[in-house]
Amino acid sequence: MSCQVGGRWGATTGINNFVFAGFGIPFGLTFIVLCQGSELITANYMFCTFGVLAASPEERPRQIKALLLNWFIVWWGNLAGAFLHFTMFAWQTGLMKTVKIKGDAGLPASGRWDPQDSLEHIETIYYSSQQEFRDDYAGDFCSRSNYALANICKVMNAATAKCTANFWTSVLRGWGCNWMVCLAIWLQMIATEPISKLFMIWLPIELFISSGFDHLVVNEFLIPAGIITGGYYLDHRANFGNAFWFNYVPVTIGSIFGAWCLVFPFWINNKDAWYIAQKKRAAYKPAPIGVAESAEYVPISAKTVEYVEAEDAKNTDADEA
Repeated sequence: MSCQVGGRWGATTGINNFVFAGFGIPFGLTFIVLCQGSELITANYMFCTFGVLAASPEERPRQIKALLLNWFIVWWGNLAGAFLHFTMFAWQTGLMKTVKIKGDAGLPASGRWDPQDSLEHIETIYYSSQQEFRDDYAGDFCSRSNYALANICKVMNAATAKCTANFWTSVLRGWGCNWMVCLAIWLQMIATEPISKLFMIWLPIELFISSGFDHLVVNEFLIPAGIITGGYYLDHRANFGNAFWFNYVPVTIGSIFGAWCLVFPFWINNKDAWYIAQKKRAAYKPAPIGVAESAEYVPISAKTVEYVEAEDAKNTDADEA
């Protein structure tokens, strides 16, 4: 939805980014939050870290192993889900067209991803050479037919930019992004009903996307989309090797530090109260049922028993009368 709406709407970069951020991505995070049990790696960088910090010293090694296992599985699961979502619902459905170079099997772009030529001809744009496509793209390709192809321009430009970014720049962009994503998760936990949760999520997500920060899972959708639809023809550096090294790896590192920027200040400020609460919970021993000698058990006095029996007798006599 972000690409379909945000990719086409807006004559300036600022308006385009604002609309791209406002449609689709906040809704996706809201669905993940409301569908309990769903896993988002960028949120797990916060939650799993809290789990390790809150664990007892003897449990902490096991919690660290669980954290690493969770991060590994969810990272690859989110990548597979993003790739599957694009190929099934955006690419094979024809919502995003594909650029093909006729007679050039050596270029590992759309020809490799569609070896059986299963895409309909109306979903592909053919060029006789790579240079012809580049020349057309430099012209009115993105604005042609009332911006009909602007959605694939969005993903191709994104893939090219993210695959050629500086490593440490990507770290910082991931850092700033996930600080705001974790803030969105934090704020929605304060809200009590779905509309409020959506609003609390929408504000930070709109902020980080409009600002140009890099979200790991969003990039796991945008970069493969841009490469497969034809971004490789624009710039050979837009490939999966560069995607991993110049984006996925540094953005992952930055996302972890971004989550920790929210986790550790909160933990340092509240850990004493947490430990006190855990000690009280461990020391509390509820009284066994029926044991009058327990210090927590207050026995009913004989007068109270006599009063209750007398009231029951009155009620019985009234019912019989």
